[in-house]
Amino acid sequence: MNLQALILGSLLLATTATAQTQLVRGDVDSIQNTNRWRLDCTNIELVSNTVNLQALHDASRQQDIEYEMQVRDVSTSTQTILNVISATTIPQLFDMGNIRLGRSDRWHVLGPQGHLAIVYLTGNASNTAYLPLGSMGTWLLTNFTMLTGGQIPATGRFEFSLQPPNNASLVGMDFTGQAITVGGGTVLITNAQCKTVRAN
Repeated sequence: MNLQALILGSLLLATTATAQTQLVRGDVDSIQNTNRWRLDCTNIELVSNTVNLQALHDASRQQDIEYEMQVRDVSTSTQTILNVISATTIPQLFDMGNIRLGRSDRWHVLGPQGHLAIVYLTGNASNTAYLPLGSMGTWLLTNFTMLTGGQIPATGRFEFSLQPPNNASLVGMDFTGQAITVGGGTVLITNAQCKTVRAN
């Protein structure tokens, strides 16, 4: 599936006004050495007068959850900033497992049985952007490539193994991924995830 064509087609159909909220799936992460917050695995800053972002952050560190957040874009000319209006807990729809040299780790995408799951990957958070696509969710990757895809089985969990090459130069490199599920006339965009390549 050509994701760029899918996104372009969705944009042509989108009628969302800037005053309306937009749907983003993801987690809340702290910005190091500050009292500010960001959408996990991105450079997108989060603010809120209605939701306790600290509480969301703390809860997601205790269990494997993400959030469906209704947001408003309050970006400046130099920084993408989203005002979180509400947040609902959801399962972690996309999980990258780990990336360890010479070792195989399981990744997964959750979705309805029979739907197609497609996983995309890019470099670090500098290769992320903000592209809201209505009820599908928000696409966050730039300079991405398709990693893999397949049909979601009866378990509702498309799983695959990833084993990076045993190349020491990869250690410390960051990768960010995101997935989509397609089926029954619907497209769903998952949360983004990011991992650093480890030696073991």
